[in-house]
Amino acid sequence: MKPAITHPETRMRNTKCLISFSLILSGILLSFPLIATNELPQVTAEGLERVPDTRLRVVYAEPGIDLSTYSKLLLIEPQVAFRKDWRRDINRNNPFTITPQDMQNIRTELAAMFYEILISKLEAGNYFLVKEQGEDVLIIRPAILDLNVNAPDTARATTTRSLSRSAGDMTLYLELRDSVTGDILAKALDYQADHSNVTTFVRDNTRNEQAARRILDQWAQILLSGLDETMRVASGS
Repeated sequence: MKPAITHPETRMRNTKCLISFSLILSGILLSFPLIATNELPQVTAEGLERVPDTRLRVVYAEPGIDLSTYSKLLLIEPQVAFRKDWRRDINRNNPFTITPQDMQNIRTELAAMFYEILISKLEAGNYFLVKEQGEDVLIIRPAILDLNVNAPDTARATTTRSLSRSAGDMTLYLELRDSVTGDILAKALDYQADHSNVTTFVRDNTRNEQAARRILDQWAQILLSGLDETMRVASGS
C-alpha cells in the first residue's frame, strides 16, 4: 500500500543535478540511436546488469533490485542538453535565428514541462514526494540529452516559414539512486522522435510543444509503470 501524497514545492532545494553517467555515455550519444543495442555492455562499471525486453531502449539495474524498501521519492528537476552543433546548424541558412538566450529559454521550458508531467504521473500513482534525502528515499534523476528541434519558433524565425514533417527528437537519460549512499540502482536511455505527421507543414511553438508533451508523457508513464511493477514484484503482491 503506497502512502498518501504530499505535494512538493515546484522547486527542489537540492540543486545537485549533474549527470555523471551522461559524461561516460557522451561518445555513445553522438551516434545514438544508430548504435546497435547489442554493442552495449551487459554489465556496467557499477555492476548494473542489462535488463532485456524493456519499454525503454537501454535499461541497466542492480541484480535483484528491490525498491519496496523505499516509501518516498525525491524527484530532481530535469537537465536539458541540445544536440551538438544544433544552434550552428539551425543558423546556417538563417543567421541569428537562434541566440544563446533562445537556447536557455527552450531548456528551461522543456525541463519545467517534463517536471510537471512527472509530478502529475507520480501523484496519480499515489507516490509520496519529498524534498529531502532520507533512509527510505529513492532519488529519481531525469535528463533530456541530444535535444534536436527541427524548426524552432523564435521571434527572429517569424520572418521565415519553418517547414518540417517532424518537430524533432531527443534522448531520455534516467537514474534511480539511493539517497543516502548515492548508489545507482538503475539507469536507462531511450531515444524518441516526433512522428505525429506524415506531411510537411508550418511548425510553430504550439505544435512543437504538443509534440514534446506527447514524448515526455510517454516517458513519464513508462517510469510510473516501472516503479509499480518493480515494487509489486518485490512485495510479492
